[in-house]
Amino acid sequence: MGVRAGDDRQSLPEPIRRFIEKAIVVGDMGLPFHYPTLAGFDGWQTGFRRHGVTGESLVAAEPGKWQPGWHVIALNGFDDPFFVDFREETSGFPVYYAPHGAGRWVVEQVAPDIHRFIETLSSLRDLTDDDAEALRYIDVHVGFASALWREVYETRRDRKDVEPERAGDDAPPDPDLFRFGTLVVTDIGPQKLKVVRLLREELDLSLQDALKLAGQGEIVVASGRLAHLRRSRDRLAGLGAIVEFRPVEPEAGTQ
Repeated sequence: MGVRAGDDRQSLPEPIRRFIEKAIVVGDMGLPFHYPTLAGFDGWQTGFRRHGVTGESLVAAEPGKWQPGWHVIALNGFDDPFFVDFREETSGFPVYYAPHGAGRWVVEQVAPDIHRFIETLSSLRDLTDDDAEALRYIDVHVGFASALWREVYETRRDRKDVEPERAGDDAPPDPDLFRFGTLVVTDIGPQKLKVVRLLREELDLSLQDALKLAGQGEIVVASGRLAHLRRSRDRLAGLGAIVEFRPVEPEAGTQ
């Protein structure tokens, strides 16, 4: 089934229209965060079904390519797509997900049909402030067959964890610890959800500000003495982010 540009409201199947109209945002950045409008559905396929500059079709039946029936119905906080196959209407439109950056589309099913996906997102939205119940819901009603759901689960589970400070020893202090500089994330790495969650905690950011940071090539975390920044550096590096401490001369009056 195709979608005709300029006629999306009439040509979209009812379950897809209902999903878009609800536009459920749970708050977990790995889950749907951005939705098309009904009228703009065709434009949302740019970059997936067709090239954004040349308009050339990107659809192909070969494994790893964007398949002929696939249409994007939402993006997560990192602009990774959730999509359905319009040829699977009789199956209730199973929902699929694939992250960017692999050089080919590596797809996983995240819901057996779009109605179930709506139910799951609605339930998790209602449990935004209750991590224990959200974890229980994922465990009982969703499971861990999908790598995405495992990451969502682990992010919820770990977001309150704080690595304890290491006790000092009798070794003389490293003089580099007293150097002044800036802590910069140059690559947030494969565990995007966990790194952004940690940045929100470290910088006391709103979700919208965290999303803006996630899209930057470099993320400035803080400035100060390395002794004061090394815990943040180590926590970020432990999650797979690439972190640099860049020494600079402090401004007059800076401690």
